[in-house]
Amino acid sequence: MLDTERQTFWTMTVRRPPATAPPALEATPAGETLEPSEFARKEDLGTEEIGGIPAHGIREVQTIPAQDNGKPIVVTDEYWYCDDLRINLMIKHNDPRTGSATLTVTQVERTEPDRAMFEIPANYERAANP
Repeated sequence: MLDTERQTFWTMTVRRPPATAPPALEATPAGETLEPSEFARKEDLGTEEIGGIPAHGIREVQTIPAQDNGKPIVVTDEYWYCDDLRINLMIKHNDPRTGSATLTVTQVERTEPDRAMFEIPANYERAANP
């Protein structure tokens, strides 16, 4: 850890769980968020490239039964998941009550970062107590 104001650094020891321990956070393919229901369905959208990266798409459609206005409300979510990167490259949400939103991962660099980014500057000193 670097303290840029004091030009000091300190290190931390990270303890990893045993290999047999379940992961604390596990990336999962998209489209596995809905419980089976007469009001919800999933659609497989196949594979497409997003920013040059292949992703598999799933659309979840939830229908809220008609209420006072007499019309059902249809909420859709699309998840475009990249197995290689283990992330959703795009998420689209549409709810007629609140509007639409799209989140997209951009500027993916699939190269090793510059090693200099991980080096402690020569003029930094080890901190006594962080």
